[in-house]
This record gives sequence, C-alpha cells and structure tokens, in this order.
Amino acid sequence: MSKYPHKDLPLKKPKFDSAVFETKKPPRLGSQRGPLKLTVKDEARRLEIKAICADKSWFCEITVDPEADENIKDLTFLQDKQVVATSTRLAGRNDPCPCGSGKKYKQCCAK
Repeated sequence: MSKYPHKDLPLKKPKFDSAVFETKKPPRLGSQRGPLKLTVKDEARRLEIKAICADKSWFCEITVDPEADENIKDLTFLQDKQVVATSTRLAGRNDPCPCGSGKKYKQCCAK
C-alpha cells in the first residue's frame, strides 16, 4: 500500500467537452467569406456602389431589382464605422513631465 492514496485513483475526465469551446466566429462583413448583400433599383446605382466597394476592397453581391426597395444598410454600416479612440502613453516615472516643466515626472506631477 502506498503512502499516497490518490496515486491509485483513475484520472478524472474533464468537466467540459472540447467542442463547447470551439465556437465558429461569424465572417467579417465585407470579406470574401461574408460579402455585403445589397439590393439596388437600377444599373447606374449598382455601378456606383460597386466602385465604392472596390475602392475600400470590400466584397459585395449586388442585386438589381426595380420592384424592391433599395437595401444598402450593410454598406452604410461599414462606412459609418467609428474609429476606436486610443489613449496616449502615460509618462513613466523617469520620463520628462508632460506639463513642460522640464522636471522628471516623479518629481513634478506624480506627487
């Protein structure tokens, strides 16, 4: 008999099945796997939108249907995408102070 009784026990099975964590990400809008699906009323508008998509390197599937309403919401979504603001780098302790005093940050504004 061993001093360590847990060594004789069988290994436990993992609680979670590995398939749970392998989620499939949706394709990015405007990519080759997830093109923009747009509907326009005439051929001139189709060429205009095709030029916009080509300029931005977006893939699109444009359907011309004079009977249906124009549907370009995917295109407007991509065009109106807001840029995420990034903060500027904070001064380190030994860097010059950003206030312009000429002192080290730790001796000026860090106090």
